[in-house]
Amino acid sequence: MNKVNEVSEASEQETPFHLLPQEEQHRISATNQKRVREASTIHEWEIRIRESFVPIFILLLIGIPVLIGAWMLWNESSNGWVFIIVGAVMFPYLRYLVMADKHYYYRLTTEGLIVTYHEAIPEVAYTIVRGLAWLGVVACVMAVAVLGPLALVGAGGMALLAVFFTGFEKKPTTEYTVFNKDKAYVVKVVKNRGLIRFDAIPFSWFEFSYMYCHEGDVYKILSCLMDELGCNEYREFKNELSLRRAPVGVLDVGVPRKLDEINK
Repeated sequence: MNKVNEVSEASEQETPFHLLPQEEQHRISATNQKRVREASTIHEWEIRIRESFVPIFILLLIGIPVLIGAWMLWNESSNGWVFIIVGAVMFPYLRYLVMADKHYYYRLTTEGLIVTYHEAIPEVAYTIVRGLAWLGVVACVMAVAVLGPLALVGAGGMALLAVFFTGFEKKPTTEYTVFNKDKAYVVKVVKNRGLIRFDAIPFSWFEFSYMYCHEGDVYKILSCLMDELGCNEYREFKNELSLRRAPVGVLDVGVPRKLDEINK
């Protein structure tokens, strides 16, 4: 069935979508989201993912102060413990707050993809941060009461920052990607990472998305996706970096594979 959807209308008009009035952008986005949301579900799954760069990034940020501290201790400077303690404190902060794993819930429909995700931060971490934030607010108020208005020079900014974190909580984000049945698509895969990317040709932000899945489910999800997009082959990549560096909306990338070759 040949459908002309809101996305194709936006892409074919003379004015690019991002230059349209806010009201028109909102109307097109709302229409697309409604169509994807109300379509029949083909497959749905959830998965927890750690970004590939996280271990290396944390190792660098933590390793530098620890190495400096170890070098200072080797040279009989007790100040080296300061750097080691800073590294030890930074590790849980970076790992569980700044660069936490992400929990994804995917719903693949006949009209597009819905993904809802949030930071996989332990609930105790939210409680601790909120507690420390309120403690910071109280400390700032006491500083002003004891030291007078001059304390506002430093305490004021700290108080505002602390108040911001008193409402620290888990906030899920939902994104929609719509299928444009009037366009060709290219599907790109990193099998050992369970990472799938599909993008329309020519490229459009509305018709482009990444999907993570369990390695054992790659065949099932690829089969569903390629059937809906009308693709008879996918493009295979060795690792996530090579896939993310591949140009979007371009067919001649990666190694062409047929679906029945996925387990070979």
